[in-house]
Amino acid sequence: MIARFTVEKLSGWTGRHRSRVHAWTWPTDRGGTGGVVPTRVRQKIIDGARQDLNETVTFADFEPMEGEQYLSMGGAQ
Repeated sequence: MIARFTVEKLSGWTGRHRSRVHAWTWPTDRGGTGGVVPTRVRQKIIDGARQDLNETVTFADFEPMEGEQYLSMGGAQ
């Protein structure tokens, strides 16, 4: 999502500080979410993308794509 929309847009849509949006990319042992966009902000991202960019985002877009996986502790795969 960050690569697709930028930290600034995601921060604005979700009301989260930029550092918390960056934390979505950190492993859980570093205080991040392990690559998971929190479920409580997903609808806000869907709505923001539609309203600001006329772009469709679905809940399926928040799941790992083929060949990807969520980050484990310490970033080890």
